Amino acid sequence: MIIYRCFLFSTLLCFMIGCQRPRGSVEGEVLFDSKPLPGGMLSFVSIDAKNKLTVEGSAELGRDGTFKIDLPVGDVMVGVDNREFEPLPATGPAKLPGDNLPEDVRKSLLQSTKGASKVSDRWVKLPEQYYLPETSQLKIKVKKGSQKIQIELKPGS
Repeated sequence: MIIYRCFLFSTLLCFMIGCQRPRGSVEGEVLFDSKPLPGGMLSFVSIDAKNKLTVEGSAELGRDGTFKIDLPVGDVMVGVDNREFEPLPATGPAKLPGDNLPEDVRKSLLQSTKGASKVSDRWVKLPEQYYLPETSQLKIKVKKGSQKIQIELKPGS
C-alpha cells in the first residue's frame, strides 16, 4: 500500500510540475560557403528510440547569421529554410498610378518601392536538402546549460 501511495504521489507531483527533459540554451551562427547566412528560419526536430519525430522549436536567423534558442538536451536535427526571402520573378516595369501626380509624390513612391525590394538582399540560394531537418543531414548535440555552435552549410551538397 505504501508503494502504491508513493507511486501515486510521484505521478501526481510529476503531473503538477510537469515532467520535462532538461533543456539547454543554444546560441550560434549559420554559415553558407564560409559566410554568415543573412536570413532564414531554423527548425529543430528530435528523434526518439522509436524513430518518432518531435518538433522542438524554431529560431529566426539575424542578418549576421546568428540565432538563439532553448532546446531539450539530446540529439537534434536542424533544417535551414530561407525561401521567404527569395525575390519574386520580375513581371515588368512598375507603373506609377497617374502621370498627373506631383513630383514629390512620384519620387516618394519610387523610393518606397525600392525599399520594399530590399528584403531579397537576405536571400542566398541554398541546396534544397537543407530546407527540412529530415533531409539536411545537420545534427547538433544539445547539452544542459549554455553552448555556442556553428552550423556550416556547403554549396552543392
